[in-house]
Amino acid sequence: MARTVAELDGIYALAIRDEETGTVVLARDRLGVRPMYYSENSDLVAFASERKALWAIGLHEPTLRVLPGHALVIEEPGRVEQVKITDLPKPKVTVRSIDAAVAAYEKAFLASMEKRTEDVQRMGIIFSGGIDSVLVAYLASRMVPEVECYTCGVEGSSDLEFARQIARRLGLSLKANELSEKRVEQLVPEIIRVIEDSNAGQVEVALPVYGAVELAKKDGIRIMLTGQGADELFGGYGWYANVAKREGYKKLRRRMMEDLSLLYKETLEREDKITMAHSVELREPFLDMEVVAASMAMDLRLNVKPDDMFGKRVHRRLAERLGIPKDIAFRVKEAAQHGSGVHGMLESIARKNGFDETAITSGYLRELQTKEKMGSSQRYGYLFEKERKLWVAEPHVQMYLDSIALKTG
Repeated sequence: MARTVAELDGIYALAIRDEETGTVVLARDRLGVRPMYYSENSDLVAFASERKALWAIGLHEPTLRVLPGHALVIEEPGRVEQVKITDLPKPKVTVRSIDAAVAAYEKAFLASMEKRTEDVQRMGIIFSGGIDSVLVAYLASRMVPEVECYTCGVEGSSDLEFARQIARRLGLSLKANELSEKRVEQLVPEIIRVIEDSNAGQVEVALPVYGAVELAKKDGIRIMLTGQGADELFGGYGWYANVAKREGYKKLRRRMMEDLSLLYKETLEREDKITMAHSVELREPFLDMEVVAASMAMDLRLNVKPDDMFGKRVHRRLAERLGIPKDIAFRVKEAAQHGSGVHGMLESIARKNGFDETAITSGYLRELQTKEKMGSSQRYGYLFEKERKLWVAEPHVQMYLDSIALKTG
């Protein structure tokens, strides 16, 4: 089985039962795009794509993950073993010129897009106006008869304005979900329930994604594409240049590999839960294994340069080569929670509900320090940024979100 699963081209979370022995084997794709959780007691072992399903049958925390690229062998309660069956491509630099890198990337990415759009007549795009979603939407509009882009943000936010401008210039059809303060406050409990997490960073990024998918669902869209993964593969985060400058490219490669290997619990599970809550299938063209392998073969200096505000240079050069104007390809986009206006909006809502600096106790601050840091910005990115505050939620905002999670169980 290990050999068979390792050769699969795609994303999956699957279960196989041996009828003779009764052994059940669970397997998950090597990046962990599709979630798979399990838990057990003395009577049973259960698994599901969401923790809520395990809670509903009386299994409580800790619920565990089948890890990406792993199989869980279940013989009976108490006899459960997790084993690695496949891994990500290893970095091995063979491409050292920008032209060769762009050519290799173009071949892999066009093939990935073709696989994910083949025989699809109608498709939606989660569209932020950043180059990742722009590139996906631009190509999809040439491969699929009907493509609709969906964006979401607080009324008057920069992401909404840029998304509209860019869609007009590229001839893309775009619909926007503009969130009022009242609507954001209504959505927060639902977001926490859907993503099964009250981490402020997770909730902030989930809100505009949820709003975009909500709009697509109303339009009857069943398949959507996302630009997730490009930053981790091609060096798109602003702090990567500072990592290269201060720690060198070997350390940067390790940081990026860590970010890619943790993408499952920092991004992918969250977005799968949001889309599946709306009966929408999400596809991730940048996470095709051939695209991943192409990125691992590139000299990192082609994508990330010390003191470089752009990053993802091979990625941006491909966008130019395919016909996207240079000022769009090289636009520096704010992080989703800031560009969408959600970060500031949650701050306002928390205060309105009585959560401010005076509500924070020393005990709660100690509790926050023990919580897992989610996303490379929270884990280490803030150490390489001038404005560290941008990447850490205020304690009173986190307390507000935790209070909602407690109320909703």
